[in-house]
Amino acid sequence: MSGTGPQAGGGGPRHGGHQPVAPTLDLVTTPDEPARTGRAIFEDAPPGAPRALVVGAGIAGLAAATSLHRAGWRVTVCERAGARRTGGYFVRLAPEGVEAATRLGVEEALCSRLPADGFITGVDGRGRTVSRVEAAIVEDGVSLALVRGDLEAALWDGLPDEVEVRFATQPRTVSPAHGTVTLAHDGAEHPEQWDLVVGADGVRSTVRDLVFGPEEDFRHDFDHVVVSALLPGLPGQLTEGDYVVLVEPGRSAHLMAMAGHDPVVFFTYRADLPQARGTTPAADPVAALGAVYGDFGGLMPEILALVAAAGTTHADTVGQIHLERWSRGRVVLLGDAAWCPTLYSGHGSALALTGGESLGRHLPVVGGTVPDVPAALRAWEAERRPGTDVARTAARRARHFFLPGNRPVAALRAGALRVLSQPAVAWTVRTAARLTGRTERPERVLHDEVHPTVTGSSGRTAGVAP
Repeated sequence: MSGTGPQAGGGGPRHGGHQPVAPTLDLVTTPDEPARTGRAIFEDAPPGAPRALVVGAGIAGLAAATSLHRAGWRVTVCERAGARRTGGYFVRLAPEGVEAATRLGVEEALCSRLPADGFITGVDGRGRTVSRVEAAIVEDGVSLALVRGDLEAALWDGLPDEVEVRFATQPRTVSPAHGTVTLAHDGAEHPEQWDLVVGADGVRSTVRDLVFGPEEDFRHDFDHVVVSALLPGLPGQLTEGDYVVLVEPGRSAHLMAMAGHDPVVFFTYRADLPQARGTTPAADPVAALGAVYGDFGGLMPEILALVAAAGTTHADTVGQIHLERWSRGRVVLLGDAAWCPTLYSGHGSALALTGGESLGRHLPVVGGTVPDVPAALRAWEAERRPGTDVARTAARRARHFFLPGNRPVAALRAGALRVLSQPAVAWTVRTAARLTGRTERPERVLHDEVHPTVTGSSGRTAGVAP
């Protein structure tokens, strides 16, 4: 799942110092970004370079686009939305994701939004504090606390200028054997030929539907609902750096007052709760939240009022995607479209980033020779699948911690957090984590050490995010 919200994106229009083939550019204008390049075609691709279509301009898609461009491909990204999506809920970018960001050259634009000296405060349905754990207890010195929009903005700003981007465009038909894709834009449909098609269009993937079959054949639903929003202000006396977690059987809410960013809240609840019956969270998330959380005290009434004032929310059900194979012919699925571990895994963004970044390493164009695409995709999948399997298994277990199904499990969770609230226990756990994990950022890998071919502006690094 990918969230949406009103977070402002960084930077102005993308443009390069090269003469475009087309005389004009389609500009996309949004309130948050006065001008963004909708599509730009440059002549820097090597003669006869193979063409790759990446469907989806999220984390996985943008990482794959940069990686394939460096590997010698001529890359086009198409995105069904009319502009780059921003915002999203809180994520923790695991160490392997930070390493992939370093290899892509965008790590300098990323920084943690939650201070390590802060606290994670647990409250109950009445608003009473039941636990208070040091945020540093979950730190390993490498992982980053972000929102999805931070990652997507960094990848967008680091996207090579030679990569063509088409907004408000989506596939209608896909031929895995020949790479023919019919793309729809502004009511018109045009077939185009591609040497590689990457479906990075999320858990509701159109590419997966067209090539592998309907979503219900591969989706394993948790019967949970997630709703997220960016709030226009902080409730109560909360200040920057506060992280409040409310957990009751079948219902939870996480509120993060992050540095330099609008507060983020996300709710998860069981779809079969009596309060949830008859609600339609995707169509009316505010009403659904009012029905499910309306009986809570403490800060909850003010939080719900802020959600209603926010005007933008994202709602979806929680489920994993299980496919026996991620590729078919010249088509490959990536990120949530292929494996969706859910937000409970804590590795969704890292898996999307590493999956996209590693794709180009398996598909290098050397001396103008196009690799054996189906064989390369099988090798890439063999490398990536073990990590995704581990993450999905971890998510299935962790969902009971994030969203206890009954009072005994909720009491066990609260008891464990009360133990961790003790300073001596917190110090022991924090020290053990530091000793067993890495405490330094990985070194930046030079681009010519990642892929054998580098074209155009792929040597550019992203600027520091504001």
